[in-house]
Amino acid sequence: MNLVRHGLAAIFTFLIMTYTCLAADDIWTKKADMPTARTACACVLNGKIYVIGGSPNDKDVFRTVEEYDPLTDKWTKKADMPTARSELSVAAVNGKIYAIGGWLAGWPVSDAVEEYDPLTDKWTKKTDMPTARSCFTANSVNGKIYAMGGWNRVDVLSTVEEYDPVKDEWTKKADMPTPRDRLTSSVVEGKIYAIGGPREISIKPTLW
Repeated sequence: MNLVRHGLAAIFTFLIMTYTCLAADDIWTKKADMPTARTACACVLNGKIYVIGGSPNDKDVFRTVEEYDPLTDKWTKKADMPTARSELSVAAVNGKIYAIGGWLAGWPVSDAVEEYDPLTDKWTKKTDMPTARSCFTANSVNGKIYAMGGWNRVDVLSTVEEYDPVKDEWTKKADMPTPRDRLTSSVVEGKIYAIGGPREISIKPTLW
């Protein structure tokens, strides 16, 4: 738990501030602070950034949802997520945002999947993820969401599961070669790249 606490403190210090970088000029510019200081998960949809859930410390978890508009540099409070949690993952598909897994209050891991519609500002319960976990990563590719790695309070995972929002169904996929949590991932030309993250108690600079 010490490693988790140290990570939370570092992220909390950073996330209270909002910056943007102009890639062409390699310059950072200060923007409006996020209203709620916390660790959190975020995704982009329709030109806006949605910051969902999170934690201000190593004990409490939030349902908070805040929307940032880069054009106006303003934050707007949105409907709370039904399940308070931290260390979840989020992904956007077909105009909806999916909040998946994470830690609950007291730190049991969650399998919850909840869908947010920005047009109605409402949440809908969806089919639970087969593997309850936190500290994993998720990406959307070709209309489906891929949840990868993470931690189930016992093991660091290599598990990969695919969610189809149209069918509201989960499918098991090939495990990652390296089990890890707190990794990051990105999509380029239809392929997912899983990067970094601790494997057991050490951090490996692994890229598959």
